[in-house]
Amino acid sequence: MFVLDVGMQEVLSLIVPIEILKHFDYERHSEQSGIYLIELVEKDDIDHIPKAILREGKVVLNGFMNSIDLQTYPLQGKEVFLRLKRRRWRLKNDETKKSYFNEYDFAYPGIKATKAFGAFLKEIGRG
Repeated sequence: MFVLDVGMQEVLSLIVPIEILKHFDYERHSEQSGIYLIELVEKDDIDHIPKAILREGKVVLNGFMNSIDLQTYPLQGKEVFLRLKRRRWRLKNDETKKSYFNEYDFAYPGIKATKAFGAFLKEIGRG
């Protein structure tokens, strides 16, 4: 996990919705062809282990789910996308190797955008 200083955390909270920052940590960002991509990874703590397996035994990480990209408000005329990487978990001694993961509701219905940005697009007739 990349540790941000307080100032960077404040700037990040202006770009990334607070409900996402409650569950995801900043990993890195990049800019290419006029698009900003901010990558966030699901927190690795006891509060983010899926409740379905938390009390079932020893839990281990089992990689990541496919990432989800959500568009959010543009910055300096450039599109901004948030890439959310959710963790997969499994029980250590489970021979079935069944994976568990958390589900989140961050997207505006019908489009791959944050709820606030999706509502804005719908209001102006573009969503």
